[in-house]
Amino acid sequence: MSIKVLTTGDIHIGKSSSGLKRSDAAMATKETWSRIVDYAIAHGVDVVALSGDIVDRDNRYFEAIGPFQRGFERLKQAGIVLYMVAGNHDFDVLPQLVDPQRYDNVRFLGAKGEWESDLFIKGEEKLQFVGWSFPDAHVTNDPLTLFNSTNIDPNIPAVALLHCDAGLRESIYAPVPIDSFRDSRIDVWVLGHIHKPQILIEREPLVFYPGSPHALSAKEQGVHGAVVLTIHSRTEIERKIIPLSPVRYETIEIDVTGREQKEHVRDVITSELFEDVQSKPPQELDGVSYLVYDVTLVGEHISIPDLKNWTVDLVEDYEQRVGSSEVCVWVRNLTIDVTPGVENMDELAKDNSPVGLLAKTIVALEKGEDDTFVNALLADWETAYADIVGSGVYHPLRARQADEVDNMREVQVGVDTKDEAAAGKEKAKHYLLKECRQILTELLNSNKAT
Repeated sequence: MSIKVLTTGDIHIGKSSSGLKRSDAAMATKETWSRIVDYAIAHGVDVVALSGDIVDRDNRYFEAIGPFQRGFERLKQAGIVLYMVAGNHDFDVLPQLVDPQRYDNVRFLGAKGEWESDLFIKGEEKLQFVGWSFPDAHVTNDPLTLFNSTNIDPNIPAVALLHCDAGLRESIYAPVPIDSFRDSRIDVWVLGHIHKPQILIEREPLVFYPGSPHALSAKEQGVHGAVVLTIHSRTEIERKIIPLSPVRYETIEIDVTGREQKEHVRDVITSELFEDVQSKPPQELDGVSYLVYDVTLVGEHISIPDLKNWTVDLVEDYEQRVGSSEVCVWVRNLTIDVTPGVENMDELAKDNSPVGLLAKTIVALEKGEDDTFVNALLADWETAYADIVGSGVYHPLRARQADEVDNMREVQVGVDTKDEAAAGKEKAKHYLLKECRQILTELLNSNKAT
C-alpha cells in the first residue's frame, strides 16, 4: 500500500507565458491548472498538494475563481483531496477562493501565519500534512522558528507545505536557512516561491522546489511540470517528474566559424535547432506546444554586420514543426557574440591606430586585465546606468521588478546574498566586448574595401 501525492506550486493563475510572438489559450496558466487536475484524475493520485502562489494577485480573483473552483469540483468527484498554502502573491485572495462547506475535499493550511496540521487517511494508510501560509505580502522572519513538531506523530509519514526563500538568512519572502529543515520531524518539505525545479536535500528529509508547472518566461528554462511522490513509508519515498507546461524555453549556442556565406549561416542555424529538438527525450516534450529558443551565435566571423543582416528576420519569421508531436519551434531572441576573424589579436593590439586600440580593449576585456581605457568606459557605463535607474520614469517599475526577481532567483546553497554590483559589472563588460568586436570587424572590412 502507498499514498500518491501530486505536488506543485507557483501556478500563478491569471498569467501567461511572456515574450512570445503569438498567443493562444494554451499559454495561459489556468489551462495548466486544468492539466494538473486531468493528470491527477487519470493517474489515480490520492492527494494534490500546492505550495503557494497558486493565484497571481488579488486583481486576478475573477479570472481565477472559475477555473480554480472547477478544478476543486472535478477533484472532489474523483475522491482526491487538495491541500494548499498561500504564498506572497495570493496571501489574501487564496482564502477567499476556498469554500470548505462546498468543497470538503479542500484543506487550506496555516491561515494567518500559524502552523497547522491535518491527517489524511486512505484505508489503513495515513499521511500527515503540515502547512504555513503567508499572512501578508512580505514576511521577514523565518517561519520555522515558530514550528512545533511535538504534535507530529513519529510513526506516520509527514509532508510539509511551505512558501519560502530557502537558502537565505535575510529576505522579505520568509527566509529559511537550509539546515533548519533538518531539525524537524518532517519527512518531505514541498516548497514554493522559486520557479526553477530543484532538490535542496535528497533525503531524511527530502526538501525540494517542484518549481512552476508552467514556464512563464525565458528565465524559466527546461522541463516544467509537477512532481508525483509515492509514499510507502517514512523512509521509502519515490519521486517522479511529470512535464505539464505547454511552453518550454531553451537556449542554444551555434558556432558560425567558417560560415562566410549567407546560405551557410542560415543552414547551420536551422539544422542545429532541428537537431537540438530531436535530441530531447520524447517524454519531455509530451504536452509541449511551443519550444522557444534564445539563440546565441558564437565562434569567429569576418563580418558581424553581415551576420546581423543575414539573420535579421530569424526572430520574426522562423517557425518549424518538429517530431511526431508537432512541437512548434520559435526563436524568441538572437544574440551575436562572435569574435572577429583576426589571426593574432594580441599582435594587432600593439598597433597604434583605432583598430589597434579596439583590439587592445578586446584583449583587456577578454582576459580581465586592468586597463585605463576600459576602466573609463566602465565608469561611464555605471554613471549612465545610475541615471537611468534613478530617473522618475524608472521608479514605477521598481516594485514590480522586485516581485519578478524574487520568482526567478536560483537558490545558491550556502550563499545568503548575491553580489549585484559585481554581476552588473560583468554584464557591462560583456556588452562592451560585443560592441568592440562589431566595430572592429566593420573597421577591418572598411580597410579591406579601401
